[in-house]
Amino acid sequence: MDGEVIQHHTPGGLGAAESSRTAPFVEISQLSKRFGATVALRSVSFDIRKGETLGLLGANGAGKSTLIKILSGLQPATSGTVSVQGEGREFTSPNQAQQLGIVTVHQNIDDGVVFGMTVAENLMLDTLGLFQPNPFLTYRKIRRRARALLEELELELPLDLPVEQLSASDRQQVSIGRALAKSPNLLILDEPTSTLSSREAELLFGAVRDLQYRGISVLYVSHRMSEIEELCHRAVVLRNGSVVSEHQQPLDLRAVTQSILGDLASTSLGAGRQHAPGDVVMRLRGVRSGKETAPFDLEVRRGEVLGVTGLVGAGKTELLEQLAGTRPLESGVITLNGSEYKPKSVADAIAKGVVMMPEERAVQAIFPDESVSRHLSIGRMGKVSRLGFMDRARERSFAEQVIAKFAVKAAGPDAAIETLSGGNQQKALVGRWLVEQQSLVILDEPFRGVDIGARAVIATELHEYSERAAVIVASSDPEEVLEVADRVLVMVDGRIVSDSPAFEMNSEALADAMSEVQRTTTSGAPQS
Repeated sequence: MDGEVIQHHTPGGLGAAESSRTAPFVEISQLSKRFGATVALRSVSFDIRKGETLGLLGANGAGKSTLIKILSGLQPATSGTVSVQGEGREFTSPNQAQQLGIVTVHQNIDDGVVFGMTVAENLMLDTLGLFQPNPFLTYRKIRRRARALLEELELELPLDLPVEQLSASDRQQVSIGRALAKSPNLLILDEPTSTLSSREAELLFGAVRDLQYRGISVLYVSHRMSEIEELCHRAVVLRNGSVVSEHQQPLDLRAVTQSILGDLASTSLGAGRQHAPGDVVMRLRGVRSGKETAPFDLEVRRGEVLGVTGLVGAGKTELLEQLAGTRPLESGVITLNGSEYKPKSVADAIAKGVVMMPEERAVQAIFPDESVSRHLSIGRMGKVSRLGFMDRARERSFAEQVIAKFAVKAAGPDAAIETLSGGNQQKALVGRWLVEQQSLVILDEPFRGVDIGARAVIATELHEYSERAAVIVASSDPEEVLEVADRVLVMVDGRIVSDSPAFEMNSEALADAMSEVQRTTTSGAPQS
């Protein structure tokens, strides 16, 4: 383990040497967790110091989620101890963890909000005790307190809107705001920027820095190295359930990446590959991403991965949903393999050879109690049934094929999908469509919350698959698009403002393209 104390500038004004002397708020010692014969955590030991932001890194399946659940009171440890301010504790519920000042914002956005309540009610849900009847508590008071919180956090959200009507990024902000309203001593953030725009992410970073200055600890879990480098005083890496390294600022990102990947460190993510675009699979003429946006033309070809990027709200998802049959065509004409294409439904699109993996997999594509094999059968019942009845042998055979091809880490085809890490869920969902021939495969935010190793597997398979079909990958993260795309479109306000080969672009150029039209159309107004 990297035990050297390095005296350099680190985030939040807390130097590395000073950080090493600060008393721990939480100490984790020899923590292990077993699920039957499977070892999820193996003798994990590290501490989180007062006022420190500690980065937690690791590939999907490394044990990060299990560790977070133990610290949050959602799961008990099999052995080992967790001490809070020097006293050994055993968390039996999230409420007990919160009473000790440990508050978690989970990766699944909707774990932190309550549908059927307004934004104001969600923000004040815990601090004002809204679960308990109180005749003296009026909605006006709830709203006033919620507005004060938003002003403190520099957020703008519609207080009276039911939270389920918000976008994914706005629900994430509500979840974070609700956590901060509890005045935590340790705030655990699990992939907190996965749905946020760059401006929203900067506001979150400001809130984290404010917590640092107030002496509040943060456990920051992210696969984005730039965020770990910017915010964290130290970083701990988990691999296969064990702590394999600890890193001080300034971080050696190459060493951190090698530590995360282990034997996968030599795997490359390959934008800039040699490719020859083939025939046009889908042609769009006069299509709009929304009613108020300008029409555009577009060709999607076999032999290349087409990346589509833009800030949250740029119109990417709206465009892709029209192609996949989940949203009616706003205008224009689409042809697929030379014939007019106007899908009436998702099932109709699938029958025509166009499939899409949606942005919010936890809500739109995951049924927690169902098995891996059943998830892989959804949308292809005709291929795994016999005489109208499900053929379990065919279903299992197909699932085993996907698990093997995409290196999905699962106990087997019959394992519940919820037992898989986020990255392994994603590989399984992508693999569902890539093992058979389609005309067009659309992936919306396929790398959200997915580590570099899983991204490498997905990118390799997408490149191979694109030789015989058209592939579209949409992401609001320019770096993720550049990792996989051969050609990149940039969208702003529902329009295509740039269409270039990936080898001519870098993340800075993409960021400029995203912001250029905004500056000319909004006269410098801040974007969310």
